[in-house]
Amino acid sequence: MANIISKRENTVLIISTDLPFRAKIRENLNFQNFKVFEADTQSIAFGILESNPVGVVFLDLEHMPLIELDIVSYIRTQFRSEIVVFTTYEKLEEATNALRNGAAFYLVKPIRLPDLKSVLAKLTIRIEQVNDHIELEQRFLSDLMSGSAAMQKVLRFAMKISPTSSTVLIGGESGTGKEFFAKIIHRMSKRYDGRFVAMNCGAIPDTLFESEMFGHKKGAFTGADRDKTGLVEEAHMGTLFLDEVGELSPSAQVKLLRFLQEREFRRVGDNITRSVDVRIIAATNKDLAKMVEQGKFREDLFYRLNVFFLFLPPLRERKETIPNLIHIFVHRFNQLFNKNVNRISKNAEAILANYNYPGNVRELENILEHAVVLAEDSEITEKDLPDFMFRNRLLLTGPSMDNDVTSDKVLTLAEMEMKHISQVLLLTNYNFTEASRKLGISRSTLWRKIKEYNIETR
Repeated sequence: MANIISKRENTVLIISTDLPFRAKIRENLNFQNFKVFEADTQSIAFGILESNPVGVVFLDLEHMPLIELDIVSYIRTQFRSEIVVFTTYEKLEEATNALRNGAAFYLVKPIRLPDLKSVLAKLTIRIEQVNDHIELEQRFLSDLMSGSAAMQKVLRFAMKISPTSSTVLIGGESGTGKEFFAKIIHRMSKRYDGRFVAMNCGAIPDTLFESEMFGHKKGAFTGADRDKTGLVEEAHMGTLFLDEVGELSPSAQVKLLRFLQEREFRRVGDNITRSVDVRIIAATNKDLAKMVEQGKFREDLFYRLNVFFLFLPPLRERKETIPNLIHIFVHRFNQLFNKNVNRISKNAEAILANYNYPGNVRELENILEHAVVLAEDSEITEKDLPDFMFRNRLLLTGPSMDNDVTSDKVLTLAEMEMKHISQVLLLTNYNFTEASRKLGISRSTLWRKIKEYNIETR
């Protein structure tokens, strides 16, 4: 991620074919201790941006080289630079379009140096704040995933693919946090200041898919009493998240595929072809490759979506992250319900650690909302946990839940886990496949636990 958070506040690129104008701007910027690059062609400009972290790009519309105005959205999404457009009164409409495509400001020529200085000061502060935010968010995410090698690997992969505009497919059971990771990729991307728009493909009837996705014109069908912007337009310069993409009907799959191929669309009932700059992140709890084999999902669409695949393991296979997740959820619900819960009893800790979480992170979140609401004073106890957690419990033995248990008789969470794994191994006659099944974890996680706790095996 170093390329994203590198220091670029004091670096400027001027794109203009007007040499005297560039010299005037360069002289002023050098006086303010800015490092200045200059370009009079598109290829030179892109070469500079690819080789140097540039904070601000000045684009001169009056003396612009032969390039498409899409250069504004391209620079914003590919290089994350802030853009200031220099324009004339005759080209104000083009300047307005540039703002819609991601430019931060436009200045009307002749440029007043105090105005230039004011704009640069604002953009420098914005760039510093973005860099600080990304660094803090990376640190938070790293802490959140600490202790779980599997989740650290997922996080590193997500951070690596975030700066690109490539399509991502996120897989995993329901409730594992697929939308959460989609937002991580968006916030770490070069589209961080664009919109993150989510669409649940399983919740939209097939007859409304095209209208929701691409919008419609007034009168296009019964009930269309006004023009409607589709989700792809709402996500312009940002990210469109397609949740439960495996639920799309065959006809909806065709329409989505056409958009992914062309990046163009028409609103329902309209004859105007529109284009948008949007990144697609899709998610599914189904095996799309298997659905392709069964003829239930288009193979060409699968390959369009599956440029990068990110799989989120279920919570039962990454229980090391539970303490950090508990801390985050308790803090959130404290604020939401005006509570002051700041500790969890050892018995409640043991129950939370040994529960299997078929609903994954979403279920843990619901459990903690239940517990925080019911908690008396500042501690969550086993009495505050939902009743279903005590039915068919996996624990073979454990500390007594009687009220007279004293703190010196209660095992630590690590001691309890070690003892429990040892007992399950003994119960299954050291059949590691059977033991991992009973524990609700993978064989690799079981072996890691055995090594971590130095548990004797036959």
